[in-house]
Amino acid sequence: MTQEFILGGYTKRDNEGFHQVFFNPNDGTFSKTALIGKLNNPTFVALNDDKTLLFAIHQDGEKAGLVVFNKIENKQWEQIDQCMATDIPGCHVSWREESQTVYVANYHEGSIDVYAFKDNTLSHIQRVSHSGSSVHPNQTKPHIHYTGMNQDHTLLFACDLGTDIVATYTIGSDGQISLKHEYKLEAGTGPRHLVFHPSYKYMYVIGELANTTTVLSVSESGKLKALQSVANVDTANSPDNTAGAAIRLTSDGKFLYTSTRYNDTISVYGVSEDGSELTPIERVDSVGQVPRDFILDETEQYVLVAHQDSDHITVFSRDAETGRLKYRHNETYAPECVCICPAS
Repeated sequence: MTQEFILGGYTKRDNEGFHQVFFNPNDGTFSKTALIGKLNNPTFVALNDDKTLLFAIHQDGEKAGLVVFNKIENKQWEQIDQCMATDIPGCHVSWREESQTVYVANYHEGSIDVYAFKDNTLSHIQRVSHSGSSVHPNQTKPHIHYTGMNQDHTLLFACDLGTDIVATYTIGSDGQISLKHEYKLEAGTGPRHLVFHPSYKYMYVIGELANTTTVLSVSESGKLKALQSVANVDTANSPDNTAGAAIRLTSDGKFLYTSTRYNDTISVYGVSEDGSELTPIERVDSVGQVPRDFILDETEQYVLVAHQDSDHITVFSRDAETGRLKYRHNETYAPECVCICPAS
């Protein structure tokens, strides 16, 4: 059965908006991408739990915010509303089913913006701003790059690349958030994205600036503690602008994958049985330029890597026993793609 993916991206060169594409795991091939909507720099998208609603970042003139689409017949999408509440677009979107709320991490404004979706209408209900800085030239102010929830959606975790902080928020019944804990990683890490171990006792944070992955323990209340940090690439032999990007974990918690931009590398790690330790397995060429985002397909037989600058998706097959990757092809055109999101 084919799998549907939504592709978000910049619209600085050849791209006109965000796209839909279908992947066939039987032969590891994609359909031709199809434009869904002509949005301005829809660099990230998120879907609700049953994959019938799609939320995309958009810049509309001097304002920015979210656009929501509804899935209709024949796997097509139609726009139903938008809410432009900020001056600069966000960079990451997450959805909470219980409260019908959307969380947008805004890198440039150092904030988390909360939107409610009720009666087919989007509204902006809260903004939480960070403060502070750190040691790297890119850390003169807060830069929130990610938000994501624990297993029961009672806590929201935010990666602040500008301050080296991973913040824990409680989530109210209406979806609004309140700060509970802050944990500061090693100075200059630049936490960008994170994933949870299936037990939710550990999380793995990719550092954009230090090019590391950090293992942290997670208490029931959301307190964090760093246990291990590993280098994703050999920075001594990498370009100066080398930067960590995406991080993914297999559903069984046995293997972790990271992407590194400009070094153009996918790094593979084995995960200890309890989730507390990573062991490097291999680093492979992503076979493209600037692997900003990637994902495992539904079967986890493949790793699909989107490239921002070379405008295609690289397909790797994955050995479930060893975690190792084997290059298959990079024939699928996906202009300026920086987000690949499952939609089926």
